[in-house]
Amino acid sequence: MFFFGNKFYVIFISIWIIALYFIVTTFHSISNNDKSSEKRIEFLQNELNLLRQNYRETQSNTSSTHYQWEELKHELTRVKRQLIDKSGAKTIPKQVPSLEYEQLRRKIETQARELSYFTNNELQKISEKLSENDKFKWKQVIERFNDQSRVLLASIRNLTNVDGYQSWREYEHKSLSKLMQTRLNSLQNPSKPCTDVKRLICKINKDCGYGCQIHHVMHCFHIAYALGRPMILFSEGWQYNRGGFDQIFQSPSHTCNTSMAYNVSIWDQNETADVIEIPSSDFLKSLKDFMPMAIPEDVSERLIRLHGNPFVWFTGQLMKYLLRPQAWLTQFLEEKYNTLKFETPIVGIHVRRTDKVGTEAAFHDISEYMKYVEDYYIIYKYQNPNINVSKRVYIATDEPLVFDDARTKYPDYIFYGDKSVAKSAQVNSRYGTESLKGVLSDVHFLSLCDYLVCTFSSQICRIAYETMQQRTIDGAWRVQSLDDVYYFGGQHDHQQRAFISHKAVKSKEFSFERGAIISAEGNHWNGFSKGSDKANNQSGLYPSYKTEEIVRIAQMYHYSEINPITGSVQHSPTGLTDACYDKADSHFVTCAQNGNIYVFDRNLDLVKRIRRDGPCHCIAVHKRSLFVGTKANELEVRSFPGGDLLQNSDYFNEPVSASAFCLSNSSVFIGTRDFKIMMMN
Repeated sequence: MFFFGNKFYVIFISIWIIALYFIVTTFHSISNNDKSSEKRIEFLQNELNLLRQNYRETQSNTSSTHYQWEELKHELTRVKRQLIDKSGAKTIPKQVPSLEYEQLRRKIETQARELSYFTNNELQKISEKLSENDKFKWKQVIERFNDQSRVLLASIRNLTNVDGYQSWREYEHKSLSKLMQTRLNSLQNPSKPCTDVKRLICKINKDCGYGCQIHHVMHCFHIAYALGRPMILFSEGWQYNRGGFDQIFQSPSHTCNTSMAYNVSIWDQNETADVIEIPSSDFLKSLKDFMPMAIPEDVSERLIRLHGNPFVWFTGQLMKYLLRPQAWLTQFLEEKYNTLKFETPIVGIHVRRTDKVGTEAAFHDISEYMKYVEDYYIIYKYQNPNINVSKRVYIATDEPLVFDDARTKYPDYIFYGDKSVAKSAQVNSRYGTESLKGVLSDVHFLSLCDYLVCTFSSQICRIAYETMQQRTIDGAWRVQSLDDVYYFGGQHDHQQRAFISHKAVKSKEFSFERGAIISAEGNHWNGFSKGSDKANNQSGLYPSYKTEEIVRIAQMYHYSEINPITGSVQHSPTGLTDACYDKADSHFVTCAQNGNIYVFDRNLDLVKRIRRDGPCHCIAVHKRSLFVGTKANELEVRSFPGGDLLQNSDYFNEPVSASAFCLSNSSVFIGTRDFKIMMMN
């Protein structure tokens, strides 16, 4: 009778899963006429041929690096996938997805994963109470549920391939990254003499390991960014390299150095001093609004739309600037890449052993990691049914025996990694340059993986996850922690908002109303999280699916000298007549005093010079006949007689707004907001 009742429970869950699956697969259906589909296929075939040619040329060039090869291979694979897709779902590029759409898409994946955590845990508990004969039947039920869950997740993850917004995501990721890197370079290399600006110092030597020390420096860098103070890093006698940070990574600044750090005040004792020192987050007396895990208010909307964990992306960008490798380190990692014969797709696992187990982390058997590795590859296969994939795993660990254990228990996997790195990570040899090279190698290759399985209690795991965001468009979902949720040392409370009320069912749970602010302390990965409702003085367990993350937003220093759209330092080209210089969302089309017309790209690099006689004047937009600019920055004639200026064209796939520029000899130059140049005769 017990088993019979539970069968209905499973059937109900299965029906719910199937219903959710159909909702997701029709969530953003897209239709195309035959003509546009043919044009899309023709475009992709041309792209494929071009990429194949470039790839072959790159391979034949011995001076090219494997990083360039891999980039081309990834792009080639992407286009191939689109060509061989037999689902019939063709996509029309759109401009910008709504914030609500992107949030809902991510929320569906989160809810599906939470459902899987909860149901698996409950089914396993039931299984433990069954007879041996019933356990076998129950195991089949569990396997069926897991398989349907994977199909559901595959469908959710494929949404980005068919919703028409992926080109925007790629562009926005590059655009925001460029903006952040330009801001950080401007911050660290002020136009004024460094002694004339307020600055901040940070000392890397903290009594902890590499990951802890780097996160301490990152904490300083977060504050430096928020205050607009260049950070001066003290690293002489560093435990991992006595010669200092600058021998491993590029100097954080070319204009500010340790000799300019004098008359220093501790920050929380004198916040307005010209030179302040940031102590360890353990000793800060108070938390400012802009401290982790806050993101800058002026880019918050863009970040929230782009990424599922905006703070992780923001931190990844700070880390990208701070940890720029010296030439020898780049060469070392490239040689390691070639030696390993690193290929994708690949899952990275970070297995902690030695001194960490029993103190700040629990022991996790290799099977706990491989469960999620197996899930990833099954889902990947469901996403890409026409691609044959070798199951690869990169192992980073401080215990060499982990490699033998993994290869013995999972012979159908290809395991990458270096036992010598594992040996150098052990307690008796942890500090020193050789050990540092090992940990840098592990972090680098973990960050290159398509998915991570690790413990967020580990600083190395979190650094790898943060670094991964530098190259992935939205890698928030590309990790499974076996213990903690993501956190940053010295952060504000990790807050969530309840969007569904909850009535406690068990004594360990607590109740809350919709809209309650929950301070989250951890996810148990069984459908429940631990936290507290401080407003009502309640704490305990609560269903994870009833809450959503609150992104902390704070006002920080405004980098007004950096164009927030183009990510370029704002300045005007010289030698232009005032009457004809005009700036829009994209290119600059200007006239110089000699009568020539100059076309500048959004970085103010000269794209084209057109010889003209006589002056030019700024005019209004004409909406009929236009010239459009190609990707090769060549002007190409396009005529659109009558009607809406771009709606009737087969050249553009979406309407765009335009801004007027200059007129010369009856030629109108127009720039669109997606950085195309048009000209009308």
